[in-house]
Amino acid sequence: MEGVSEQRDDIRHKYKANILLETYPTGAYYEAKMFNYSRGGMYFESDYAPLPGTEIYIGIENSPYDACADVYRAQIRWRKQLPDEESKFNYGVGVRYSHSILPKI
Repeated sequence: MEGVSEQRDDIRHKYKANILLETYPTGAYYEAKMFNYSRGGMYFESDYAPLPGTEIYIGIENSPYDACADVYRAQIRWRKQLPDEESKFNYGVGVRYSHSILPKI
């Protein structure tokens, strides 16, 4: 299990949404569920958990950032294996967007 840093630049907001992950450059798709987000990143759970540093695309059907469906480029920052009783997915994953989604307040 990789270490998880609790140092965050932005406040996290609870928000659940189904998301679709696309790997770069293979184009393979994986289902996941987002549980919280910030201006600079998100936390999701999935059975797919690439190594930290991997670039992915994330599609959010009911995006908290916009009323429309959105796709964001992100980099895996950390991942951890989840106990079976904690989630229906195998991994918890933290990502940082390749650029900030919302303006600084």
